[in-house]
Amino acid sequence: MSDADPFAVPVDAPRPSQLYLSSRKLARALAGFDADEPSYDPLPAIRLEGVEGWVLIDGHTRAFLAALSGAEKLRLCEDDDDHPRALYAECVAWCEAEGVTSVRDLFGRVVGPRTHEERWLARCRRAAERLEE
Repeated sequence: MSDADPFAVPVDAPRPSQLYLSSRKLARALAGFDADEPSYDPLPAIRLEGVEGWVLIDGHTRAFLAALSGAEKLRLCEDDDDHPRALYAECVAWCEAEGVTSVRDLFGRVVGPRTHEERWLARCRRAAERLEE
């Protein structure tokens, strides 16, 4: 992760890189979330060639909670670690194909842990393996 200063963007600006949220993870995050005064670490984001704007690479659940609580801005931090950009680009393409282009598009896409594993995590693992070949 970069030591760059966090910056704020409109809540709908960053592109998600995942299609579903885990209900278990959401419940854990909600337990420590203060909707009246949301506070969270900056969300890691990267730029991808061919994708306009910032892409969230983690923190989708926190971004979802911030949007759900009415936040107008999200705090991001550019992550300059070496990430599998081809995999993230593919994930963003999947999201685009299903109409998930902002955090609010994840509303209605919260699924149970088993479904999250089957629909999302397993799909990502298969793509990562294919891209490594």
